[in-house]
Amino acid sequence: MESQEQIVTKAIIVPVDFTEKCEYALQHALFLSKIFNRPIVGLHIIKKDKYLEEAKNKLNEWKENIEKKYNVTLQTYIRKGSIFKGIKNFCKEIDGLMIIMGLHNPKRAMKTIVGSARPFLVVQDQLRRENIVDVVVPFDYKEDARVQLNWAIFLFNHFHCNINIFKPFISDNALNDKMKKNILFIRDMLDSRGIVYGIRTAKRGVKFNEAIYDFAKEINADMIFIMSYDFKKFILKAEKFNMKIPVLCVNPAATKFLPGKFV
Repeated sequence: MESQEQIVTKAIIVPVDFTEKCEYALQHALFLSKIFNRPIVGLHIIKKDKYLEEAKNKLNEWKENIEKKYNVTLQTYIRKGSIFKGIKNFCKEIDGLMIIMGLHNPKRAMKTIVGSARPFLVVQDQLRRENIVDVVVPFDYKEDARVQLNWAIFLFNHFHCNINIFKPFISDNALNDKMKKNILFIRDMLDSRGIVYGIRTAKRGVKFNEAIYDFAKEINADMIFIMSYDFKKFILKAEKFNMKIPVLCVNPAATKFLPGKFV
């Protein structure tokens, strides 16, 4: 169930559900594909074979409209199964770079994202500007969070953006010692690469995930990084805070391509 064209690898994948937010995701994908010099593929998931012909017709119509509207060429594919596994399996199949997805339902998004070997960029609004100036990278005391540095460095190398490290207020001495070690590691990695960054601490008494929203809005951030183990409690607040900033969800896993794992 695929186009006649040969499948490309390291592509940016956009799940296609024919909604407005799907087109928002495509806008972000078009922007990043120019910067990363990677192709875009559209993926539509069906539950049963009986929906195949209808899905083909609808996807072809969508593809033609999008190509005409944005003056681009896309490859599109159909796979059968659950969206919760299908998107991740397809990304693994083509060794995709990343998935850019419109956010409709935070709980369903969580099930789709967790466990992916590649990052998900979750968007709720159309592309604001073709640039990335400020990125918020929350860090706690867990060493797994270090994998985010790969993507922070990756974005800096392409955009020369400001990397805004944001850490929680920690009163526990043992956890604070771990946090200090993480910050030293971060400083060493970023300083050695000449990367522009700042470090901000959340206010005492404010929940860290809520503080991330406040900080991102304060600096008018273009992107927020979130580790997958924190994604649930973070993204469920999205509607409450009316968060329109794209969120890059990264899993703490070693892979052949970005993100790798700092140890």
